[in-house]
Amino acid sequence: MFSFQGTLHDLGQTGAGAFQFPVFHEKHPCIQASVHIANVQKTWYSFEDDRIHKDRFLMAIGLGTPAFVNLVTIDTGSTLSWVQCRPCPIRCHNQDEEAGRIFDPLQSSTYQSVGCSTEDCGYVHETLGIPFGCNEEQDSCLYSLRYASEEYTAGSLVKDKLTLGNNFSIDDFMFGCSGDDRYNAADAGIIGFGGATYSFFRQVVRHTNYTAFSHCFPGNHRNGGFLSIGPYDRYSLQFIPLVEYGSHGDNPVYAIQQLDMMVDGIRLEVDPSIYATRMTILDSGTIDTFILSPVFRAFDKTITAAMLAKGYARETAGRNKICFTSTSDSVNWRDMPTVEMKFVRSILKLPSENVFYRVSADKICSTFQPDVAGLTGVPILGNRATRSFRVVYDIQDSKFGFQAGAC
Repeated sequence: MFSFQGTLHDLGQTGAGAFQFPVFHEKHPCIQASVHIANVQKTWYSFEDDRIHKDRFLMAIGLGTPAFVNLVTIDTGSTLSWVQCRPCPIRCHNQDEEAGRIFDPLQSSTYQSVGCSTEDCGYVHETLGIPFGCNEEQDSCLYSLRYASEEYTAGSLVKDKLTLGNNFSIDDFMFGCSGDDRYNAADAGIIGFGGATYSFFRQVVRHTNYTAFSHCFPGNHRNGGFLSIGPYDRYSLQFIPLVEYGSHGDNPVYAIQQLDMMVDGIRLEVDPSIYATRMTILDSGTIDTFILSPVFRAFDKTITAAMLAKGYARETAGRNKICFTSTSDSVNWRDMPTVEMKFVRSILKLPSENVFYRVSADKICSTFQPDVAGLTGVPILGNRATRSFRVVYDIQDSKFGFQAGAC
C-alpha cells in the first residue's frame, strides 16, 4: 500500500495548453509501500486502489489555504464535486488516513459559504432537482445528492481555493462540504466531470483553450495512464456523436447512441430497434456496464454458447451475473469470444480483459449486467469496459473518441 503524504508537484501542461497528469494502478512501480507520492515526478495522481476505493480511479487535489490534500474519485457520470468536512453533524464515512486529512473550513483562510439567495445556489438546486435548501441562520445554501448506487451526500455549498500542483490554483472553486453521507469507500469524496458549470471539469477547463477532457485508466498494475483537460491529440481516434442530456440524477450527463451488439461477429438475437429507445450514459464512476434487459438476455445466451464451445462451464451466480469456470484450471485470455458494441459511426471492439474480470485462477465473470441490476431503463458504459482505452469527451465539437491499447 502506498503512503500518501499530502504533497502535490508541478502541474503538467502540454504545449497545446492542456492540463495533463499520470494515472496509476496502486501496484504500479511508482506506487509502492516504500515510495511516497511526493517522490513521483508529476502532479495529479490517479490510480485504482482496492482498499481505499474498489475499482474506481482516484486523483489528488488541494482545497483551502493552507491546502488540505485529498484523494477523490474521478466521476464522469456526476457533476457536483464534494468532500466530507469537519465537523460532521449527522453521519460521515470512515475516511482512510491515506486519503488525506478531512477538510476543515475553520482552518482555511480562503473559505466562504454560498448564500441562499445567490445565483449559484439557485442553479445547483435547479439542476439537482432540489426544491429548496437553506440554513437561514447562517445564510448557507444546502445541497443533497443521491446516486444510483443508493449512496448519497448532503451538506453545504461552499467556495474555496483549489490547488492543482504547486504552481496552479483556482480561487472560489465551488464544491459540496458534506456533513451527511452514505459512501461505500474510504477516499475523501467525488470530483464531478459532468456538464453543469459548477462541475470540477467546467471550472478547470475555463483556464484552457479547448473544452474537452480525456483519460486512460490502466487495465493492470504494470501500466500507467493519464487524465487531461483541454486540447488533445486526435491521432488514431474513432469518434461517436456525443450528447449532453439530463436524466441520471446529477444533471446533465454525457451519452452516446448504441445501435447493435455482436459476439464473435454474430449479432445478438434482439430487435435492433430496442437500442434506439435509450441512450448509453458514459460513467467512469460505475464499474460494470449495464445494458437493457432484452439485450442482456440475448448477450447471456450468445456468450454462454461461445464459452461452452471453448470448454468453460457456466457458474450459478444469480440472474444478473454471467460467470464461467475453466475446465483446465486456468483462463486462456487469448482465446475468448470477441465482443463488439456498435454505436453511431463507430464500433467499439472490446478486448477479453474488458469483457471479463478474474474472480479466481479458474473463474471469470462478465463485466456486463442488465439495467435492472443498476438503474432500470438506463444503459451505462462503466469503467471496466474502457480500461486501457484512451477516451475523449470533446464537448466543444460534441463527439466521444476512443483508442484501444493506449495505456
